[in-house]
Amino acid sequence: MRIGIYGGAFNPVHNGHINLARKAKERLTLDKILFIPTAVPPHKTDDEFASRQDRYNMLALAIEDIDGAEISCMEFERGGKSYTYDTLVELKRIYPDDELFLIIGSDQLMSFHLWYRSGDILSMVSLCAGVRENEEEKHQMLHYAQNLDGLDYDRFYLFQFPAVRVSSSDIRQRIKNGMDISGLIPQKVYKYIIEKRLYRV
Repeated sequence: MRIGIYGGAFNPVHNGHINLARKAKERLTLDKILFIPTAVPPHKTDDEFASRQDRYNMLALAIEDIDGAEISCMEFERGGKSYTYDTLVELKRIYPDDELFLIIGSDQLMSFHLWYRSGDILSMVSLCAGVRENEEEKHQMLHYAQNLDGLDYDRFYLFQFPAVRVSSSDIRQRIKNGMDISGLIPQKVYKYIIEKRLYRV
């Protein structure tokens, strides 16, 4: 099988995440996409997060119409800081004969050399990055990738898609400020956030 691996805090999941996942599945002809919510990313603290159950529930609502999409709670179960390398080692044990594609956004690509054991990560997966429909940004990302130690350029995929120019932190701040977020996240997730009164001061 061809399996996409898409990790993130998803705090909350937004339309940018979903757009990238759909584009990756189409472009790479993936049989499955595993969404893996982080326990705690290495650069963040636990107090910035909605509960694990709420993040799982929002993600489940957001991906229910994506064929082949699944959620893995392996990082929740492992606990502690979530390192992509550790997750991929575990996935290689689960899927020893399958091809893994690591799906990341443009911001993540441009700092990939700073990731824990980045070279070992590149030995285990094909690297797939989404870029906004911006030729200058695409050129910068290609230049970066060409100089990334350990990257097999035959296993690197870059694809453009209409991105939502917003981050999860922007959405949380908008909620705190009483601003509208309905066009930035899946409608079912929007309803969930309103009903649960998430991210409010």
